[in-house]
Parts: sequence; structure tokens; C-alpha cells
Amino acid sequence: MADKNYYDVLGVSKNASDAEIKKAFRKLAAKYHPDRGGDEAKYKEVSEAYTTLSNPQKRKEYDQLLTFGGIPGAGFGGAGGAGGYSYGGGMNWEDILGSMRGGDGAFGGFDFSSIFNGQGAGRAQNRPSKGGDLTLDVSVTAEEAFVGTQRKVSYTIPSTGERQSLTVKVPAGAVDGGKLRYRGRGEFGANGGARGDLVVTTRVAEHPLWKRDGADVRMELSISIFEAALGAQVEVPTPDGETVRLKVPAGTQDGKTFRFRGMGAPDVKSKNNKGALYVTVRIKVPTSLSADERKALSNLRDADHREYRKDVERYVS
Repeated sequence: MADKNYYDVLGVSKNASDAEIKKAFRKLAAKYHPDRGGDEAKYKEVSEAYTTLSNPQKRKEYDQLLTFGGIPGAGFGGAGGAGGYSYGGGMNWEDILGSMRGGDGAFGGFDFSSIFNGQGAGRAQNRPSKGGDLTLDVSVTAEEAFVGTQRKVSYTIPSTGERQSLTVKVPAGAVDGGKLRYRGRGEFGANGGARGDLVVTTRVAEHPLWKRDGADVRMELSISIFEAALGAQVEVPTPDGETVRLKVPAGTQDGKTFRFRGMGAPDVKSKNNKGALYVTVRIKVPTSLSADERKALSNLRDADHREYRKDVERYVS
């Protein structure tokens, strides 16, 4: 690229937007991609340009180098010996560009004082650069997340525009926001570098009854004031389709939580283990009473001499 800068390679202006740079790269990458019978050298050239210009920090550093002068093809002169480009006392621009392509930054590890004291740097080779990761979301129901499921997905490789497909295996116990990584299924690398990864995020819909807390599952259970006062046995459903019997002790208070070990969701971090099912009771007070109910409750109230508000009443004047 001795007669071009990266903007020239992609055929865009120096003030091109990110979208314009991406569009130009996809068009050229599709044209020159070796897998499609294109020119491998040209593909590497446009890949190197895109790797720098698509990264805000790398592009900023590259623009600074263009402003400083001496980059081959930038129009400022400064060409050095065969295959190398130097400025002033021997600064090798290929070293800097190689650092940028490798992700180290334009000046990472470079002694910038060499511009002034004549100390040159060794030539850097074009290092392989791994492709970036790609991401997508997969939506599943709460029931599917409990038992595990599969989704066939398709996605586009940005550099070439080609569509690829794979089957995503959502594990039993999957949580909302969980990550599944498929190595080597992301963006193509540059200079023979490895492909990036595909990172799939699971999006789990909320269940009307059960709420997830990792592998633990929480739910609320309504009981009457009579069941709370006298005690009761209540059938409770579990996420795996079974039913357990909850023994509510007499005198149970609103907000009391009971735990059932191993009856929650599968633990994706610990094979063959399950979380707990937590059941919190909520005491429901009748909003309307029959005449007989009102009379019975009134008699109970009048016969009750317990001091329920003694901690409050001492402050009442």
C-alpha cells in the first residue's frame, strides 16, 4: 500500500462515517474474499484498512499519524529504504502500522523520541489479527429455560455479507442474560488470523408464577386468615411439573418463606444439581363478609384480649 493510505484502500473520504466505512469494506471484502475466488492480497489489504478505521481509538491514532506526516501514501513524503518508511532520524512507519493492526495502539511500546534522536526501530512483520466476536440474542419461554431447548439461528458475517446458520443448544436452567460462546463462528481474521467467536445471549421470558434467582426459584402463595391462624396443608406446583405439599403451621405470619431443597431450576454451573424452591405466603383478608361471617368474627374480636399494639400505644397520648 505504498501509494495509498487506508482511506484510499477503502475508497472513502477521511471524514467518512462509520456506516460508510463498513459499507465500503463489505463490498470490497465480498469481491476479494479468497473463498469466493478473489485476490487474497487485496482481501488482506482491505481487511487491514477496515481493522484500523472501524476501531475508534485506532482510527484516531491513524488520523494523528496522517496529520504528523510520513505515512506512505499520505502525501507528506518521507519514504525510506526499500520496503520501509522512515521520518527524520529513522522512525519506521511500518512498525507503527503493524502495532495498530495487532491491537497495541499506534504508539504502544514505541520510543517516540527516536524521531528526534535518530534511534530507529526494527521492522515489524504483518501479524495475524483475530476476527472480532459477533453477538445475537435467542428468546425462550420460562418453561423452555427450565428443561432446555434448541433454536436454529442465522446471522450475517459483516465483512462478507454471507449468511451462516447453526443450532443453539440452550441448556436446562438457562437464565435471562446468560452467555453461550461458539468459538470460531465469528468474524474472519486478517493476515491469516483466527476467526472470532459467536456469543449468544439467552433472553428468558418471565413466568406468571415463578421468578428466577439463578438456579433458585421463588413464588408467592396466597392463604386465608383462617388457614394462617389455624394451620393448613396446601398443594404447591414445582417448575419440573411435580407437586409438593406445604404444611402451613398455625399462627403463620404474612411474608413467611418456606424452602424446598432441590426443587428449583437446574444449575447450569453445577451439573446434576438444582436450586431451591422458595415459597412465600401472603395472607389474604376477605374484602366482603356475609352476615354470619361478620357476626362470628365480631365475637372472636370481642373475646380477644391480646395486646397487638403495645409497642405503639405507649406513644399515644
